[in-house]
Amino acid sequence: MPTVTVIIPSLNQGQYIGEALDSLFAQTFRDYEVIVVDGGSTDGTETVVRRYRNKIQFFRQDGKGVSRAKNQALERARGKLIAFLDADDAWYPDKLAKQVALLETHPEYGFCSSDVDFFDATGIIIKGAIAAEKKPRSGMVFDDLLVNNFISSATVMLRRECFEKVGRFDEEIFYAEDTEMWLRVAKEFSLGYLPKCLARYRVRPEARSQSFARHYASLAGIYAKLNRQDPQYFRERPGLLRAAYVHLYRRWAYRHFEAGEYAEARRIYLRVLRYASLDRSTWIHLVATFLPPKVIKRRKGKQAEG
Repeated sequence: MPTVTVIIPSLNQGQYIGEALDSLFAQTFRDYEVIVVDGGSTDGTETVVRRYRNKIQFFRQDGKGVSRAKNQALERARGKLIAFLDADDAWYPDKLAKQVALLETHPEYGFCSSDVDFFDATGIIIKGAIAAEKKPRSGMVFDDLLVNNFISSATVMLRRECFEKVGRFDEEIFYAEDTEMWLRVAKEFSLGYLPKCLARYRVRPEARSQSFARHYASLAGIYAKLNRQDPQYFRERPGLLRAAYVHLYRRWAYRHFEAGEYAEARRIYLRVLRYASLDRSTWIHLVATFLPPKVIKRRKGKQAEG
C-alpha cells in the first residue's frame, strides 16, 4: 500500500496539468500513488496526461461536479494519507516529505496544511500569501477557519480516518466544496500548520468577479448548513457566525468594488451592515459606490500613488 494517495481533479486544464504532474513527480518523497480524474475535458487534457500513463491512474467521470470527481477518486485511493492537487497548481519538491514527517511525528494532528505562493504567467506575485494576510496556527481551528479560512487546498494532507469520521465531499456543493470539507474535518480533528511555502496557487486572469460571486454565495450557504446541523455549538459561541458573515460579505463586496461593479458591491455591502451596522469601512465603501466611476478611479489612483 502506498503511504500517500495524490488526487488530481481536472476539467479543461490541458495547458496546466503537465506542470502540475511534473511538480508531483519531482517530489523527494516517493511512496505515493497518483489518481487523475477528468470531468469530461474537451481541450486535449487526455492527450497531455497520456504522457504520464505509466505513472498514474486515469479515469473520466460523469461530469457531475468536482465533489463527485473527488469522491470517485477516494473510492480508488489506497494510501493512508490523502493529498489533493488541482490541475492548475503546483508543488515544491519537499511538499510531501515535510507533511508526511509532520503527521508521523504528531499523531495528534488529523490533517495538515502550509503556506502557499500565489503565481501567474509572470511568476510569483505574492510570496507566502497566507501569512501575508491571515493568522494561521495549529490546533483545533474550526472557529478560525469559519471566520477567515487560511487553508489552501493545494497544501492539504489528511489521514484516511478523517473521511471515515466526517464522510466525503458533499456532492450538492459545486463551489467552495473544499472549504466545507476542511471545516467538517476541523470540527473533529486538530490541524498541523507548517509555516513554509510548500505549494504554488495559480492566479488566473479568467477568474472574474462572477466566479467569486458563486464561490462566496456557496460559502454563505455552507455557514447556514453548519448552523442547522449543530445550532448548540453556535449558541455557545455568540458572535461567531456574525463574525463569519461580516468577513465573508466584506470580501465579496470588495471583489465587486474592485471590478467596478458598483451596484452589485452596494447590494453586498448592505448585507454587511445587517451584521455590523456601525462598521466604518463598509459605510465608506458603500457611499463610494454612489460616486461617478471616474471619481472612484481617481481616488483609487491617488491611494495607489500614496
